[in-house]
Amino acid sequence: MADGIPGELLLVFALLIWVVFGLILASNPKNRLNQWCFGSGMMFSVGALKEYLFYTLGPELIRRGVWSEEGVRLLYSLLSAAFYYLSMPAVVIFCLYFHHLDRTRPVLFRRLFLLVYLPPVLLALIFPCTQTLALQSDRVFCLTVGLYNWCYGLIGTGILAHILTAERMSANYRQRRLAAFSLLVPLWFWLISAFPYHALGIPNLSKMWQFNLIVVLFLLFYFLYHAFREGIWGIRFRRETYDWNSGNQALQKNARYVGHALKNDLAKIEWCTDVLAGAGVCGREVEILRRSAAHLKQFISRTQLYSQDISLALEECDVEGLFQELREGFNQPRAGAGPVQISFCDREPLTCDTAHLEEALRNLITNAVEAAGEEGQVVLSYRCDPRRRCGVITVADNGCGMDEETVKQLFEPYYTTKAGGENLGLGLYYCWNVMSAHGGSIRVTSQPGEGSVFSLLFPVKRKRKGAQSGHGTDSDPGRGGRP
Repeated sequence: MADGIPGELLLVFALLIWVVFGLILASNPKNRLNQWCFGSGMMFSVGALKEYLFYTLGPELIRRGVWSEEGVRLLYSLLSAAFYYLSMPAVVIFCLYFHHLDRTRPVLFRRLFLLVYLPPVLLALIFPCTQTLALQSDRVFCLTVGLYNWCYGLIGTGILAHILTAERMSANYRQRRLAAFSLLVPLWFWLISAFPYHALGIPNLSKMWQFNLIVVLFLLFYFLYHAFREGIWGIRFRRETYDWNSGNQALQKNARYVGHALKNDLAKIEWCTDVLAGAGVCGREVEILRRSAAHLKQFISRTQLYSQDISLALEECDVEGLFQELREGFNQPRAGAGPVQISFCDREPLTCDTAHLEEALRNLITNAVEAAGEEGQVVLSYRCDPRRRCGVITVADNGCGMDEETVKQLFEPYYTTKAGGENLGLGLYYCWNVMSAHGGSIRVTSQPGEGSVFSLLFPVKRKRKGAQSGHGTDSDPGRGGRP
């Protein structure tokens, strides 16, 4: 091509788009978000493919007598119409799924789904798809198509920005932000580089959109970089594939299977133990059997509790009262454990599931007490900031702390740093699920030898002025007011 990149590079451009968005689809083929992102990518690839067919492959086929010039022009017009009219509706549908409208407002979603495709139908009637090649020199056509695509781009971006802002404290916020970024960057480079110059007729810039080749290369490296780290679009090359937009079905299935298998053998062990005890057999061996059976029961119960779906019963929780109850329970005299204190607690109630919050806090406090040891201390705090729509509960200890590699794996199921059969490695995973169900998140800061701080971040709705302020509950000047 005299006024653009070589035709072979256009083919490479299209193939790269297929690779990038094919990887996104392969990451989770059953996920609607992955499906519609793939569809959007395929529509965008038509832009490079039609240029290759028209300027490189088409003339060669005409020269060999395989194809006619009219056929090449017709195909170019049809592909251009599909590219101009259908690319952005696919993006907007992706954004609607990203906003969860298909689940939260299904009737509205179905109506919007149909409405999104009404403008392209009207455009196809006004500017026939078979005449797109000739219409590219028509200023009215270029302005109309440019305005249409820009409006859809702004609508889609607004939808993504709205839901990401609302979910900024959610446990999977970073994953969703990575996904949105990987779509918005090529989208807006295309919108900025293509339509204004066509519509305004600026010379020598009509092929600027072809620099999207660089953007797509960047996107491929961006995808691979995150896939080999924390994961993106539902795939993590390091060791596993997973569903980035949902929960823990595989773990639940494993827990049910293990629980069923253990219960059968556990019933036999308990029966044999009872028979031995009834026959007057006593001693160390029978007691070991009883303790082992009790431990297996506890293991089954905790595994099923921590791996199941979290169903919330939201209510206003008296955090101060909960703190007091937990402090009294954990401050009972016992070896190797330091005191649990409350540094600060807002009077503002927290809307949450109290039972799940209490269980999550018991997990965190137990870990903190064990890490701090007899000479250490554990400090609880709660701050509510409706202006930032955030309520934060922290559990801090001055124990041994953790290195960065340990922190990265803390919330993986069955991961534990503790020795002994009492630790399942599911407690922090359960805490993560509880916060995810609340639309919040759990964060940890820790350094070896400097202790750890676990923060539970809850979304809080703004309230009218005049809300009560917080107050300290323990006189602990050394730790008071710590967030």
